[in-house]
Formats: sequence, structure tokens, C-alpha cells
Amino acid sequence: MEQQEKFKQSLEMGRRHSLGQRAFFVFFVGRIKWALFLFALSFGVWYAERWIPTDYAIWGTYAVEVLFSVSAAYLLFVFLETYLEYRYYTYLFTDDAFIMTYGYVVRNEVATLYHHIQNVNIERSVADRFIGVSKIIILMTGSDRGSGRNQIVLPAVGRKKAKLVQAELLRRARRRAEAYFEEA
Repeated sequence: MEQQEKFKQSLEMGRRHSLGQRAFFVFFVGRIKWALFLFALSFGVWYAERWIPTDYAIWGTYAVEVLFSVSAAYLLFVFLETYLEYRYYTYLFTDDAFIMTYGYVVRNEVATLYHHIQNVNIERSVADRFIGVSKIIILMTGSDRGSGRNQIVLPAVGRKKAKLVQAELLRRARRRAEAYFEEA
């Protein structure tokens, strides 16, 4: 109940919302595969180093150090890239539209008017349920259904916050649609 009150207060202030603390974990897990592969390769080379003849042992040590350094640098790069994506993925409720902003080098801003919102779906895979996040898919009216351009996706929002966002979007969409039809 307290989270719901804080959320409603932040809506009235018109501030930007972040995806939530667990979104960083979701983004990081999705990107860490190659870094883990490089660390496994480094360990394999280190383990195989004992079978290298003593004349070439210096090259084995060098290979292990280079692979481990590359693995650590790549892991740091993935961490920073993930943090920047997480940090700059925001959404905002305005009086007329819902606005999602993402990207850290090139900032992208996607907005939809509330009366264009057709449906708000919440998807939760098994992994999402375990972590406690939800994917919010906002479907908009339009003819370009196959390309995905008629939807906005918030990839990793906390479970409770996702329900609040869904309810608020549907409430604003219903209110705008009623006002639109009253004018007509």
C-alpha cells in the first residue's frame, strides 16, 4: 500500500521513473555469456599450461595472462554498458502521453498518446518470476502490426510496480477515450 501511495505521488509530480533495481541484474545476466566464456577459456588455457614443454612455458604463461586480462576488461566493459543502459532507461507519465526514453549514446524517446493505447500486457517468464520482474508491453492502435512499431516495451519492471503502471495506463487511456468520444 505504501508503494502505491509513493507511486501516485510521483505521478502527480511528473517525475521520470526508472525500471527498478532488479532491471540491472536482468540486463547484466543477458550480456554476461561471452565474458563467462572468456573466463572459462582462460581457465582452460591455465589448466593446459602444465602440458606445455618447458622451452615454451613462457608462452603459456603469457597466453593465460593475456586471456585473463581480456576477460576482465570485457567483463568491466559489459558491466559499464549494462549500468548505462539501466540508468538511462526511464519512463514518464504526462498529461497527454506516456513517454519512454532509452539509450545512453543515442537517446531515443518513444511517446504514445493515451487514447492510442489499445492494450497493456504484463509478461513474466519463469526466470522473471524468480527474479521478481515483469515485462510490460503497451500495444497501440495502428496498421504496422508486423514490425513491432506499434508497441512500447518496458523490459524489467518490478512485479508490484508493473501492476501499478498497467492500472495507471489503462485508467488514463480510458479517461482520454471517454473524453475523445464525448467531443465527437
